[in-house]
Amino acid sequence: MIPVRISGSLEQPMASFGVDPAKPEKACLGGLAVLELSDAMMRPVWSIEARGRECRDLRQVVYGEAPEGFETTVAPAALKPGVRYAVVGYGLTGGPLSRVPWRGGDDFVFEKGQWRPAPPFVPGR
Repeated sequence: MIPVRISGSLEQPMASFGVDPAKPEKACLGGLAVLELSDAMMRPVWSIEARGRECRDLRQVVYGEAPEGFETTVAPAALKPGVRYAVVGYGLTGGPLSRVPWRGGDDFVFEKGQWRPAPPFVPGR
């Protein structure tokens, strides 16, 4: 697992990779998806994939902007405050001889002017 962090504004959040948000690490990213979560649904609101299914080394991704070498598979929708979003990235770790798949992410909500980790999900609440 590689941690995925969210920062920035509601209109243009940024996903960065690694344990320390102040020092993003390069991650070989194959794709990234943002999903709106509720009791009744899990709706994709933006998704990108690396062309040719080959991951690309990135430190961060800005919502709605597919990095070079990526294509948008779900067009970006406007994000809303107080809504729970899951952000999930995947790719490969290691050097050329030890490529291991990774997946990382978490749930976030935009409250009081900033992105925060969402509290644990409890259906029906």
